[in-house]
Amino acid sequence: MSENERPFRKENIARLRQLRSVDVIIIGGGVNGVAVLRELALNGVCAVLIEQRDFCAGASGASTRMAHGGLRYLENREFRLVSESTRERNLLLKNAPHQTVPLQVVVPLESFARGLSGSIFSFLGLLRRRTKLSALSLELALTLYEFLGRVDRVLPGHATLLNRSKLPDWLPSRYKAMASYFDGRIRNPEALILEMLEEALSCQADTAALNYADWTKEGDGGFSIADSVTGEVFCLRPKVVVNAAGAWVDRVNVHLGLKTSYVTAVKGAHIVVRNDELRERLDGRAFYFDDGSGRMVICCPLERTVLIGTTEIPVEDPAKAQVEEQEIEYLRDALSRLAPDIPITDDQLVAATIGCRPLRKLGDAEVNRANRDHAIHSAFVNNGGFQVFSLAGGKWTTFRALAEEVCDAVLAHLGAERTISTRDRRYPGAAGIGPLGASNEAVLRGCAVATGLTPERVNLLVQRYGAIGIQVARFCSEGADSALEALPEYSEREIIWLIQSRSALLLADILLRRTQIALDGLASLEVLREISTLLARTLGKPRDWADAEVARCLQNKAVVLQPSSSAETESPNDSGPEVGTRSASFA
Repeated sequence: MSENERPFRKENIARLRQLRSVDVIIIGGGVNGVAVLRELALNGVCAVLIEQRDFCAGASGASTRMAHGGLRYLENREFRLVSESTRERNLLLKNAPHQTVPLQVVVPLESFARGLSGSIFSFLGLLRRRTKLSALSLELALTLYEFLGRVDRVLPGHATLLNRSKLPDWLPSRYKAMASYFDGRIRNPEALILEMLEEALSCQADTAALNYADWTKEGDGGFSIADSVTGEVFCLRPKVVVNAAGAWVDRVNVHLGLKTSYVTAVKGAHIVVRNDELRERLDGRAFYFDDGSGRMVICCPLERTVLIGTTEIPVEDPAKAQVEEQEIEYLRDALSRLAPDIPITDDQLVAATIGCRPLRKLGDAEVNRANRDHAIHSAFVNNGGFQVFSLAGGKWTTFRALAEEVCDAVLAHLGAERTISTRDRRYPGAAGIGPLGASNEAVLRGCAVATGLTPERVNLLVQRYGAIGIQVARFCSEGADSALEALPEYSEREIIWLIQSRSALLLADILLRRTQIALDGLASLEVLREISTLLARTLGKPRDWADAEVARCLQNKAVVLQPSSSAETESPNDSGPEVGTRSASFA
């Protein structure tokens, strides 16, 4: 975005003012909804996306941050899902190398063959209880896993160590063997969602997307869409509605005039810790290990922190889902089985993320054995005259395949044909540059010369945003800029670009979804105050709004406040919430 372009939100509001009838309204701004918008826009369909909160504020922003095939799904014989997931993982590694990188996953094992018969019976559906992995059963599973993921494969094969003396010295003595294989890590999944959103809007003039928007279905089949910021109302009449509301799918359908029971909301919690000793021990690898009951837990390194997860608990109302103290303790206890000599103290907890996954209706199945595949349900609303496609189930890695399937269903309903495939289409942030760590010196050097920024600064922006970092560098050079006092690795104009170009309206939007400041453990009170002041100034809000936004961010437990660079630790105002709370909700 240059100085002469309209900010993202203003541009979308201007587009909504011009529209009356649209082909498609998409309800839900998570990864699936945004991916559907991208597919439709690339294929010439007029579509509008509505999100009641912020883009990717639900389960999409509280994931394990991995592109994986779902090794554990083999136990449920979900071969089609594993095949699709591994293929989509491979495509993400090829088409989004700026955000998706290979990740070695290590599985420590307590036996060579014990439990093999139980694994076989479980695989055949003859045993419902959990069984522990053995080296032999995992070897068989990984061979099948890699066979199913052979299409477009770009990762090394798996390896198994049966010699205890070759295992890491720090592993507890009960581990007798170790296997390792490769999946992918998504460095910043929220950024990838925003890239898809921007691509959709750039290629189709009558496409729009609005966060913080309420909607009402009218009796004549029209929709009233209200901007929560200004109160302005837009009236649209769709031919198709895509319900991509995630765990809220059935609740949304009630408002559309349908009574459905497609999904079960299952909350998954992760904790994020800043422990340098643990991160050094992982050495860039994720560890996937048994919690002691046969349930598997992942411990995965992020840029500066370590993510541990996840829990799986069915909930009645996803809006009320919170990280419970016992979930945090469960994950800490599980980690103590892997690394008993590294205790995780309260002050090392950076965040506790929570998201509600919309699993297909469970029936009698246990949560950990529930089907992870997706389904698209179709229904016609007679008193509206439009078709509804409801998305149930699915997982982060398969968003493109699901969106492709939805797009094809919509195109068939509209009597149109697909003209563009996204299967081999690189994401905007991957355009013109190689993978992270590849030789991009010429591109970076040219941008530094053109913008006057240092090569180090340009490189940092490309590390964060991929090729879009070049745009950010240009924006930063178009006006007076300076580093944030509390967080010098970010500059004022970089934050302004995130507000204007990526539609951030609240402090939590910036800390959690436009940057990784919170997950990196950098959200001190000084940082919150400085960014909220900049946010208020950019949005034309008064100074007291900035103070209130800091208080709200803390009161809602949107972040875990980190130690300040100064001795200052008081609340932003006398009536503000107690600081230093340790659970942070991304939902």
